[in-house]
Amino acid sequence: LFRIRIDNAGGAWCPRTQIDEIQYEYLEVNLQQLHVLTAVETQGRFGGGHGKEYPLHYILEYWRPGRGGQWIRYKDQQRNEV
Repeated sequence: LFRIRIDNAGGAWCPRTQIDEIQYEYLEVNLQQLHVLTAVETQGRFGGGHGKEYPLHYILEYWRPGRGGQWIRYKDQQRNEV
């Protein structure tokens, strides 16, 4: 799970179908309990130079108990979605 900045075997998580305006895919990570995250780092699939696949953008959302079961879109200190 924590293989950032290495290219072992060239594998990657990929959505089930091609993404477009109608298709919505996600990757969910359950940390089991409340944590403070100070950074999130992602990497595309390089595949030894053959893949070079990565999203142009993605949305970061989080869920906390007691918030009505809603996913909340992450915003920086200036209230901008990142």
